[in-house]
Amino acid sequence: MKNLFLLVLLFGYLNLWSQGKGKITYLVSLEKSTFEAPYENPENTQEQNDALELLHNAQNVESYLIFNDSVSGYYVEDKDTPKFEHVDGAISINPTVVHLTWIRAGGERYFYTDWSRDYNISTFDLMGEKKRLISKTIHWTITEEKKEIKGYLCQKAIDSSNEKRVAWFTKEIFVKHGPRGVNGLPGMILEFYDNKFSYIVQDIELDYQEFEEIYEPMEGDLITNEELKSLAGNPFGN
Repeated sequence: MKNLFLLVLLFGYLNLWSQGKGKITYLVSLEKSTFEAPYENPENTQEQNDALELLHNAQNVESYLIFNDSVSGYYVEDKDTPKFEHVDGAISINPTVVHLTWIRAGGERYFYTDWSRDYNISTFDLMGEKKRLISKTIHWTITEEKKEIKGYLCQKAIDSSNEKRVAWFTKEIFVKHGPRGVNGLPGMILEFYDNKFSYIVQDIELDYQEFEEIYEPMEGDLITNEELKSLAGNPFGN
């Protein structure tokens, strides 16, 4: 009888997600405490101080994941894009207008996942041309460490190729999605740490009623990470 009751709950849950959608809001921040202050070290060059100023001026941003059982779309709140200035014939960027955290969180890119065909892409512009970047599957090492986040029991997982990338996921939201195209775990990712950047869940709506389409980008050539690096280095730090 108990097993029958559990099956009824499971099928009800799966039916809900096959018809509805949810929305998760993350707060993306940069951990600044380990960086020295600009101009604190007299041996630093002007370029080093400019870089430190960029880091310390980084502001928190919100990002959003719209999802159902198989597909998801992730994007970042609108911000002014970085403005390039011409100074004495050289191109420079004013640190006050560069939203470093916004860029790292995803910037103007849109991340789309469809687990029914193991398909993960993100959109971006490369020298004025739209491209769709194919994301590689992340291989995770799932640990026994657990904690509670927003009332959900979560488990820790570490990127097998980069121990500084850590995710906390919950099987209580049984979909394989997460922020910024980071996914593939047996449950929703509620926290993600990528070196000094963190993506922390702020709000969870499991019955999201607003009309907000999870759309698949179709414009632009498909490109791999290797092809991108050969053309433009590694602009996204993936």
